[in-house]
Amino acid sequence: MTAKKQDKTKIVQIWGDILDQGFTSVPNTLLRYRTKLGIKSHHLSLIIDIMSFKWDTENPFPSYSALAEKAGVTERGIMKTIQDLEKIKLLIRTQRFDKETGAQITTVFDFRPLVQKLTDETRQSQPENEPDIEERHIDHLKGGELKITGGMNYSSGGGSEPQFTQRIHI
Repeated sequence: MTAKKQDKTKIVQIWGDILDQGFTSVPNTLLRYRTKLGIKSHHLSLIIDIMSFKWDTENPFPSYSALAEKAGVTERGIMKTIQDLEKIKLLIRTQRFDKETGAQITTVFDFRPLVQKLTDETRQSQPENEPDIEERHIDHLKGGELKITGGMNYSSGGGSEPQFTQRIHI
């Protein structure tokens, strides 16, 4: 690694300095429920490619040509895959215009429908008595040990359970 602070997180141990070029987070929930939501491999690939253009709280707006180049397919192929995602109600796209000329410059991709469906799937699949962690605190202890504490809330209305504490040696 470079001379900067040594980061020992697992992702850095695996990928190293190539992370300096950036990375795109993919929720495990998306991977878990993709088939149930009708997401095929080429849909997932495009979702990840679009999200790689997201740097802030705004929706991403890469051009079709940039997406096509990245995926190694034609712009027409990208448009078809986007239409598929709209058809299964996982994506909303809107046109983005240049303020001076009024010409369309790119398309804005809004994945709120996908996020909502993933949220719904997560809630539906959670067993009735499985706890939701309300709050979690991680404290670094001596000797490379982590202490995790948190409160628990049961969806079945059973009330709050006592605090839990877990110690992990790293």
